[in-house]
Amino acid sequence: MDNFYYSLASGSSGNCGLLALDGTYILIDLGVSVRRLTALLGGLGLTIDDLDAVLLTHEHIDHIKGMATFVKRHSVPLYTAIGTAEALSRKFPQANDHLRPFYSGANFTVGNVKVYAFPTPHDAAESTGYRFEADGMRVGYATDLGFVPTPVREALLGCSTVVLESNHDPEMLRTGPYPYALQQRVAGPRGHLSNPDCAKLAVELVQNGTSQLILAHLSDKNNTPGHARLETEAALRAAGLSCTILVAPKDEMEQPLLLTREEACVCCPSA
Repeated sequence: MDNFYYSLASGSSGNCGLLALDGTYILIDLGVSVRRLTALLGGLGLTIDDLDAVLLTHEHIDHIKGMATFVKRHSVPLYTAIGTAEALSRKFPQANDHLRPFYSGANFTVGNVKVYAFPTPHDAAESTGYRFEADGMRVGYATDLGFVPTPVREALLGCSTVVLESNHDPEMLRTGPYPYALQQRVAGPRGHLSNPDCAKLAVELVQNGTSQLILAHLSDKNNTPGHARLETEAALRAAGLSCTILVAPKDEMEQPLLLTREEACVCCPSA
């Protein structure tokens, strides 16, 4: 069975990803409709009932868009931090039987996968990122964070594959259509990670063995895939590093990314 990550949706209109690791299928967030999710999983020969769990990062609509219908039709457990579970319980009382709340910083197991949950700084009840470990691999997932605090950095270091937010280009945000108050929210410490901040962390990750980076949660108004990719590529190149870089599209990826145990390439810095 292949180990892979498949981004089903990424960005302000919806977020959802599928991680397949050591025979365990974990969905991260429910930011697509159940109909869309069913079709995308079907393309992989899977059904929703093949999922071992859904892990939710937080309760904003672009991460839970399909939840109301999902809990009516399926019994897959929904893991999330206690603060998020309480917020979801108020919005979706019918989800209570499906929710599996955990304390921030908790370790638990889903199928064959060890999961470590860590807090992320975002303007939600209790936003969370994840590290997954199985079959000799570590995969990190961190989106919706205004900056990179020590717990996030420590959780991601040593992961072979990392899904990391690269939300906005600061100049595009400054000159874009958002009103000033919204610009301040996005760029603030409980907002979203900028391309430069993503690139800075990417260098440290690759120095510590990350070989695959998926840049995620790009703003469709304040960023472009080209801006995000070039920022991280330039930072890695300046540090004499390289790795596989993919940009998660607004809709599904063309094909799943097969996960690798290979370490990142450390190149000679240019003169």
